[in-house]
Amino acid sequence: MASEDVAGAEEELPAPPAWSRWDNEPMPTLPKMAAVRRAFDAGVTYGLPKNFAWALASAVTDPASLRAALSSPRSTPVVGGNFEFIEVDLWTPGVSPMVTNHRVFAERVYPASGAPGAMGPLRGPTSEDGETSTLVTEARDVSHVLAEAERAGNFIMSDNKLAASIKERGILMPVDVVYNEIRHDDGEPPACLLVTAEGSSRVTNAHSVLGVENVRTVMYDLPGEESNLRRFVNGVLLEDPKEPGISARTVDKRRGRRNALIVRARVILKFVPAAEATYDFAQALGGYLGMLHVDGPRPWPTTGKNEAMAESVVRALRHADAISEDEHAYLAGLMDPKTAVEKGFPGEQDAQAAYVLATILDRGLMPIVSRAIRDVTSAARAMPATKAEAAAELALRPIRSLATSLPASDPVRTQIDAMQASYRRSCRLRLYATTDWKVTGRTPQELLEAALVELTSSTGGPAGSGEHAARAELAALAQFHLTRSGSLRREPYGSGGTDADKRGPNDVLGAMVEEAQGLHLLYQAIVDGRAGRRPRVVDENGRLVRGHLDGSDGLIEETGGDEITITNGWLRYHAFPRPGVDRPMPTPPENETPAMRLARHKTTIERQLAILEQEVENLEEVIDNGGTPLVELQGWATGELIKRLGALRDRLTFWDGLASRIARRERPDTTTA
Repeated sequence: MASEDVAGAEEELPAPPAWSRWDNEPMPTLPKMAAVRRAFDAGVTYGLPKNFAWALASAVTDPASLRAALSSPRSTPVVGGNFEFIEVDLWTPGVSPMVTNHRVFAERVYPASGAPGAMGPLRGPTSEDGETSTLVTEARDVSHVLAEAERAGNFIMSDNKLAASIKERGILMPVDVVYNEIRHDDGEPPACLLVTAEGSSRVTNAHSVLGVENVRTVMYDLPGEESNLRRFVNGVLLEDPKEPGISARTVDKRRGRRNALIVRARVILKFVPAAEATYDFAQALGGYLGMLHVDGPRPWPTTGKNEAMAESVVRALRHADAISEDEHAYLAGLMDPKTAVEKGFPGEQDAQAAYVLATILDRGLMPIVSRAIRDVTSAARAMPATKAEAAAELALRPIRSLATSLPASDPVRTQIDAMQASYRRSCRLRLYATTDWKVTGRTPQELLEAALVELTSSTGGPAGSGEHAARAELAALAQFHLTRSGSLRREPYGSGGTDADKRGPNDVLGAMVEEAQGLHLLYQAIVDGRAGRRPRVVDENGRLVRGHLDGSDGLIEETGGDEITITNGWLRYHAFPRPGVDRPMPTPPENETPAMRLARHKTTIERQLAILEQEVENLEEVIDNGGTPLVELQGWATGELIKRLGALRDRLTFWDGLASRIARRERPDTTTA
């Protein structure tokens, strides 16, 4: 019993404080202004813009260390060139979080959403071409900056809670700092800031510990007036946690504020492009951050990763003049619906999303898109699925912004949140990246008619052959409504059982565009979706079907019954089941002729070929830890199978050529003498 009492007593003893740098080193004192000015002069001599040099000299804890560092800066390679940088200690209140942090992208509200009162995110950062030290972010006015900064700060404090750790230990790992000018459209002087390119969560939490959570204080009052910063810093330095007679709570508070007061920073002084490189500072920084957070050791959430790729893509397209400034604003969601229509862009939500897909997945732009994705990832190759993810993220920006502006319990927000995974997977439809198509502005009826002509023209050819421009546009518009309504969902996670349909929604869409009923269903989804109702079932002639679906989503027609809304189960297991698996092969009639038998076997081969093509695509998506497809590294071990496939191709080609020669002999050309 005595030993238990002793153990219990030990458990109640307060734990000793964690190790902190400032428990072992003396805190620096506030530098004299003469030393600050000498550090400023050293920055200007190095080549920094004056506002950058002053912000850095004011924020550094030891001006002499800054002068020494500027005399021998270090260099690190990045996409497109090199960063020159130094490492120094900075006063944390002299550093601001980057407001355009990708971690908070999911909380942004874009003007394209049409949400009332939405000013949209800040524009940037951007930079001039060539060697430069300055990143530029554009805002409407100061209130615009404050609103976005508050939104970002609230998200970080709820999503990445580090305040308790910083109070105990300080910020142990260096943050990456860049010079960022926030410029205001209304003519207010720019905010000239040292901001965290990487480390915004740590600095935001440190500000909370210091009690400088007000965004105006962080973004304008402290950086904008050197005396405010010095007064604040000195106030913390004068708070001695070892002062006799103070309470344990005060000791803890003072010690925490001291720990949060100083941050080790890797300050990026400038970007130096490589010879013949076409990158600018903003692109290089995006690539650097992507390596850390997209495939790196400290990943952003899924939306942040995809948004980093999407931002890299639209920035690269604009930098290469592949798109205009207006197109950039439209694709990036920075243009409200009214302005979009005035400038000749589609205003409907489904058409806006389809426009993004047609642009980002345009075959002619693939080299730029692929490079932009590789710049922010560790992959040696931008896979088709990755390109589709980036395109989907841009396409979803407006509607995701609309959801963000609604209460969490709002059914519209719930619906939009639920559609995103299905929509992203739908964007993997091969037609989008292999067909030359665009958003033409045709009515749904006009699109349907053109799609049916394409289908008729391709009848008799190999599966997937013929023109597909109208069918791709029809599918891109319809998938918006099919996924939003839940009529088309993503494949089940995990094994799902042997009978589960594991096709992605893109595969279901691919089956729909190859049949007349599928095209009529896509048309109906657009018409119903734009009218605000769930898509309804139609037959192969486009007539609404009445009746009901049974417990397994099988359709039971009833004359005079209710109209039937499309369900994921009906689409997958009854209307367009897996080829060669769930859908029965054609049953030969009793009086089957040789020609009918030949057509039946052709159909069977086409369906099996579709399965083979899908499996080959699945092979390409099996990647190693570096993002490289394993099949590229290991090759195809079964050479015998390649021979068999080649032999089949030779036989089919021989039969086709023989039939053509026989036809010419029996029906000779009579147009020449």
